[in-house]
Amino acid sequence: MQVLTNKGFRIIFFTYCCLTEQRAKVADIKRNLSAAYSAGVHASEQERNVPMNKKPFVTYDKLQEIVKEFPTPFHLYDEKGIRENAKALKEAFAWNKGYKEYFAVKATPNPFLIQILREYGCGCDCSSMTELMLSKAIGATGDDIMFSSNDTPEQEFAYAASLNGIINLDDITHIEKVEKAVGKLPKKMSCRYNPGGIFKISNDIMDNPGDSKYGMTEQIFEAFRIMKAKGVEEFGIHAFLASNTVTNDYYPLLAQKLFELAVRLKEEVGVHIGFINLSGGVGIPYRPDQEPNDIRVIGKGVEKVYNEILVPAGMSDVAIYTELGRFMMGPYGCLVTKAIHEKHTH
Repeated sequence: MQVLTNKGFRIIFFTYCCLTEQRAKVADIKRNLSAAYSAGVHASEQERNVPMNKKPFVTYDKLQEIVKEFPTPFHLYDEKGIRENAKALKEAFAWNKGYKEYFAVKATPNPFLIQILREYGCGCDCSSMTELMLSKAIGATGDDIMFSSNDTPEQEFAYAASLNGIINLDDITHIEKVEKAVGKLPKKMSCRYNPGGIFKISNDIMDNPGDSKYGMTEQIFEAFRIMKAKGVEEFGIHAFLASNTVTNDYYPLLAQKLFELAVRLKEEVGVHIGFINLSGGVGIPYRPDQEPNDIRVIGKGVEKVYNEILVPAGMSDVAIYTELGRFMMGPYGCLVTKAIHEKHTH
């Protein structure tokens, strides 16, 4: 890991030690980058008459300086952008006293970058033993860890429990597995919910949870009854219904479903819902015609349904969690490499 200082902001990057040889049929990166940075717009986009608003966080001239000292290929990250985005997310959900972002470690398993997010109160969303070990290595334990896995060896449940992390169950049969692995159920646990069917925003199909391998359907009611009888005192609800949505409506609509479910679970099972985890799904624009998500608008949308559903039900103490991955890092990293051959087939 190296840190460069450039006019008041730092750019963090690390290099790969072992890489296979570069393949043929790659573009001349120097030529393409130079044209893109100098013109500020791609010719193909001009032809489509589509405005290009996405700008790289590093200039071509700066890259030329960097590669003189560090051999390509390497990943480059914009620390200033990462920090500003984490701050904006925190501000967007500041209305909720218990709000916490659990960064999806699988999205960028780089401890130096995750440590930046931890400065803004972020925890770690883990789905494997390796991710749990990485989180422990950077000092994340207890409620700073959310462990969600859908095909989990017993030793991983045991390890998550040894770190006092929150275990999020994907299947009702996992209750017995955790009890066997740990000896008893932790006082605080969560279950992943799958409403089934097709998840739509207006007339647009976002995803098909009914075909998903993740989460419990109405089984979650029986799961909570069993867990309550076995000593669990604080319950959480989690759901992941769509990936990389580029709309400000996804989180509010998901929140509505989960808030309504939470009220039913409280009333029908008599459990205390301590937190509701909206998981990930808030994406980033990959095409120039896509408008980026506005996290502040999203936060306001979730707040609105929170006040409409949970507050009247006497559940104003429920904490909101998120598990964003690419939204936190995607726009602020790039792979820097050089073309070493230009192949002419004919």
